[in-house]
Amino acid sequence: MILRKLLVISCLCFTLPALAQEEKKNTYGGWEFIEVSYNFKKAPLYASIYFEHDNYEYKQLDCWYTRTTFGVKILPWLKADVAYDFLYEPGGVLTHKALFNLTGTLTQGNLKVSLRERYVHDWLADEGKQDNVLRSQLKAQYAIPKSHFSPYLAIEVFTWETWKKTRHYVGCTFDINKTFQLEAYYMYYTFKNAPAEHVIGLGLNISL
Repeated sequence: MILRKLLVISCLCFTLPALAQEEKKNTYGGWEFIEVSYNFKKAPLYASIYFEHDNYEYKQLDCWYTRTTFGVKILPWLKADVAYDFLYEPGGVLTHKALFNLTGTLTQGNLKVSLRERYVHDWLADEGKQDNVLRSQLKAQYAIPKSHFSPYLAIEVFTWETWKKTRHYVGCTFDINKTFQLEAYYMYYTFKNAPAEHVIGLGLNISL
């Protein structure tokens, strides 16, 4: 109970200051996604394929990307994986990204807390520009007893030498059955030198 309260308070301390920022020329968008994941039965390995497309002001498709991931469960509470992103943006801009993730998860009753460190190296196919970013995410999720709902709070900070941007999440998953899960979230997206974004995310998670 104490751990749960501390985690909620910590997430709110990160989230509330951002929500209090002055709202000027903020944009609104929707991110739709689907992810298919597979856990190997005879080895501590897993793989997934993710597709997402983003639109803003709900008028046009701004960008889409795919992610292919392969990982290993090092310990019951620790996993590591590598991934590749292919991103398409308006005007035919193509970006490739290599991702390396390390995720630790602790569980106490129905409460699950995870900390993920993600290193990303990306490069623009046409311009030859390259960049690095470290993405640190803290997530707390609670499975409501005798229900299929699991609400969560999360914060993800993007840095490399200096702060770049932050994502603040309030979301929930709904387990249809052991294979299919619906997910919805609201995200407040803050940037170093750009107006904030309000994003609604809707998606389907499939576990094979």
